[in-house]
Amino acid sequence: MKIKRPALWALIFTICGIYFRLGISKQVCLAFFIFIFFCISRFVMKRYVKLAISLMAMLCLAFILAGQSVKISIPTLEGEMLSDSPGVIREQGITSSGNQKLLIRMDQAFQQKYGKNIELYAVYSGEGIYEIGDEVLLSGEVLPLEGRTVPGGYDEKLYLKTKGIDYKIYPEKIQKVGKTNGFAVVLQKQKERVFAVFDTVLSQKESGIVKAMVTGEKDDIDQETRDLYIKAGINHILCVSGLHVSFFALFLHFFVEKCLRQSKRMAAIVTILCCVGFLMFTGFSPSSVRAVIMIAVALFGRVLFRKSDWLNNLAIAALLILLFQPLYLWNAGFQLSFITAFGIWLGLQVISKKDKPWGKLKRSFILSLYASLFSYPIVAYHFFNISLVGVFVNLLILPFCGILLLFIFVTAVTGLLFPPLAAISAGGIYGILQFYEIVCEAAVSIPKGYLLVGAPAITSIALYYLVLCMSSFYGKRFCNEKGIFFVMIVLGFSVFGNRLIFHKNTVAFLDIGQGDSTVISTFDGRAVVIDGGGWYGTEVGKNTGVKVVEPYLEYLGIKDLDGIFLTHFDSDHMIGVIELCENVPLKALYISSYPFGDSPNWQSLKEVLDKQNIMLYTVEEGNAANWGKDGKFDCLYPLGGIKFLGDDDNHGSLVLKYEYGGTKVLLTGDAAVEDERIMLSKGSDVSAEILKLGHHGSKYSSSEAFLSAVSPRVGIISCGAENIYGHPHEETLQRLNAQGVSVCRTDAQGTILAKISPKDSYTLEAVAERESVYERIKKTMEEW
Repeated sequence: MKIKRPALWALIFTICGIYFRLGISKQVCLAFFIFIFFCISRFVMKRYVKLAISLMAMLCLAFILAGQSVKISIPTLEGEMLSDSPGVIREQGITSSGNQKLLIRMDQAFQQKYGKNIELYAVYSGEGIYEIGDEVLLSGEVLPLEGRTVPGGYDEKLYLKTKGIDYKIYPEKIQKVGKTNGFAVVLQKQKERVFAVFDTVLSQKESGIVKAMVTGEKDDIDQETRDLYIKAGINHILCVSGLHVSFFALFLHFFVEKCLRQSKRMAAIVTILCCVGFLMFTGFSPSSVRAVIMIAVALFGRVLFRKSDWLNNLAIAALLILLFQPLYLWNAGFQLSFITAFGIWLGLQVISKKDKPWGKLKRSFILSLYASLFSYPIVAYHFFNISLVGVFVNLLILPFCGILLLFIFVTAVTGLLFPPLAAISAGGIYGILQFYEIVCEAAVSIPKGYLLVGAPAITSIALYYLVLCMSSFYGKRFCNEKGIFFVMIVLGFSVFGNRLIFHKNTVAFLDIGQGDSTVISTFDGRAVVIDGGGWYGTEVGKNTGVKVVEPYLEYLGIKDLDGIFLTHFDSDHMIGVIELCENVPLKALYISSYPFGDSPNWQSLKEVLDKQNIMLYTVEEGNAANWGKDGKFDCLYPLGGIKFLGDDDNHGSLVLKYEYGGTKVLLTGDAAVEDERIMLSKGSDVSAEILKLGHHGSKYSSSEAFLSAVSPRVGIISCGAENIYGHPHEETLQRLNAQGVSVCRTDAQGTILAKISPKDSYTLEAVAERESVYERIKKTMEEW
């Protein structure tokens, strides 16, 4: 039996198989199960048994491959201390903190010991710069990869596992002992020669942009330019996307067929081979691989004198990539590349074929609109912002992209052969990039052109795409009053259900390392932060406020804060607050009325408050803030006029109680036993269902008497893994255990999310312990 677009059906069942094995959403798994059951039932009823068996085989194959992709290849390697172990550097780059990142393949003796090729991800902060092809001796401890522990944060494990890497290392020493002359080294030398041409004929700014367009390497692009392109919605220009590969293939095919007067078949073969070479030169990004596969399939059809189907080619490309590495299903580049390409295809189906100039302009606008509409949910899910002006900016930018790439190609070739000519074509590059900058700056200046929307729910994204596809395919038959009303209700329930019906507030105890930071967010978009954490030895601007708290606020779609409470002036609570006051619109900062000693951090904070015109208030016992339907805050400590002897700034720490829907959360900062004793003697109502333990679980806080008075069900301990203080202390854990308190720790479980209902109930979720639906079902069955 022949079916239309068989690759598309195979792709759908492959995606289902991968998600059944690795997906964490029960709703998505259920939807996929219903879809599979319906399709297979229909095929069997129509006696398409072979088709049903083939598709189920694809599903099972994808399920198995997905399981293999997350397995640790060599479990015994974790924790091993390497001492002058030989390896070769395959990739290199610079981290956001300025350290060198290296991908090192260990030598054959190492591989023979463990029975397979081993690659380590290394972050090196020592002296010396290492290049691709360097033979090195590596020393240090092999460490496991870290998964996402904060919603909206970086998932190191997923990113590196997608590249086939299981372990990382922070080398104590790297010693260069030689140099290989393999293909990767030769390729890198050619890149460096091309880069030298660009650096010679262009300014540093334009050269960085061109390097990114040619190879995807963004290390030389200044942050201001990168932010400008992102806000204008043309960030895809700064990578080797399908657009670049398509232009390359188009120029090459035209040159071979028209200029060299070769047959269409020969032009197709040459173009395919050159595209593969271009892919090897630029790196195997999902978008460029997708474009090369689609072009290769289409041109191969020309070689065989067969007409190819655009959507089927797209499905073939996605299918091959997912079968090679199922984890690409969660890769932002993969998702954006394919969903945008599908959006363009769908736009081509709905536009009318008109030859008038205004008709062509209309078609271009519709295609840009469809590409943007299909990319918005994925962009919002991964990056939390969308560019509304991108639809119009791309209309002005893309027509010049082919000319720009042609100038870049001519500049690179002539620069290698006869450098003086390169300066002429470089003028064209400079002119077009200046035009890009003018357009982007004009677009970014439009109010509300770049919006912070937060990460939408997966169900909302699915419903959004369903509406787009149904309205595009079925037009007026779908867009009747009843259909629109029904879909809008379902979509509105998915997006605004919590705001309109459930009214759940969230208290997030962020995994901030050795420090404290808690974010309380409400169902109607309000938020406050209690402490901002702080990493010792890391400069302000690259600390916890920027790296952890702000991404979480963006994940929530929080544009401004109602307030920040700073419990005391220790760096591991305060540095992140300085960054938040600098970067996030804030109504007021609240600090303890306790007379803390002066410090450089306090002086820095006061300067930021003056600069940003932020109100500063002192808080003490008896102060309260009523949030109305969103809950209320009570300050239980410090007492007015109290002062301890000595310079221990943990004394006088703010103690706050947040209450919503009958559930109380007690936040104690770094309050010590002496502070607890004063609260108890004063008769303060410290009872709470959830207690954030004082001083990271120190034995000098959370006394037995205080725990008895609070009588918590859950104790939250915020501390760093293997911290030098030994937090949490064993004495504290024993006291908690004696009183039957469940313990959650950010060092072991990542961010702890307490989702509080207005009906006197709450649920807890540990971000680092999120498991796939398959693993949860497996554990349940094993327990039976």
